Amino acid sequence: MSSSSSSSSSATTRGAPRARAAAAAPSAGDPPASICEVSAGGGDVQSDGAKARGGGVLAALNESTKFVVSALALVALLRYPNVSTCWCILGSVVNSINGKLLKKLLNHERPTGAVKADPGMPSSHATSLSYLSVYAAAAMLTHGDKMSPVLPAWAVAPTACGVVGCGVFLTWLRVHLGFHTTPQVVVGYALGASTAVGWLCAMERVVGPALRASPKLVGGLRVALAVAVGVFALSAIRWVDEARAYLTREKSLGDKADSSRF
Repeated sequence: MSSSSSSSSSATTRGAPRARAAAAAPSAGDPPASICEVSAGGGDVQSDGAKARGGGVLAALNESTKFVVSALALVALLRYPNVSTCWCILGSVVNSINGKLLKKLLNHERPTGAVKADPGMPSSHATSLSYLSVYAAAAMLTHGDKMSPVLPAWAVAPTACGVVGCGVFLTWLRVHLGFHTTPQVVVGYALGASTAVGWLCAMERVVGPALRASPKLVGGLRVALAVAVGVFALSAIRWVDEARAYLTREKSLGDKADSSRF
């Protein structure tokens, strides 16, 4: 009897995000996106109150993070198209895919208030931000002596700390703006950081020596990176639609605020 009850409860918990998604989905008579935003990323739904909680500046910063971080990664790849950079970027895509798979497996609902339809554990932003910031910081600390004149030796440690600090701050925004619970971003951050450390160690101890011993393998690495970047680009196309929906919503809220003054 208790086993049946437990199974029923577990099934209900796992299905909660989907149930809430169905409840949040607009019907034919529902108001437009000025009241509820439906993004292009798989039917995500988010109420106006959540983003408003953090104010316009923080909300805009959060919304632009994925574009800025991706642009910086692309610039780094184009500016320094060496094996180390290729391996780092490849790892970021693998890390992102792992986070998405874990999110679907756990199927953990987002916090009440400003809820998106998809599961929230682990936070995708936290997973990616922690990977890139921790990998960059660890690489700087490991090879700081080789970074001159780009970065003087005395500035390596402070810069590494600053990079990690930025990652932590942007991750915190996800909780502050109501997109995730604290456990969701903690799990995401832990996943990304551990992947970064393991990926860098693999480069230092296994991949790097193997590529130096057999330079022909570098071509395989570049092909793998090209495929990974292609997969990432396909999944990132929806960002433009999400940004457009965000700007439309902000304009609608601004118009409402202006009209309320009269």
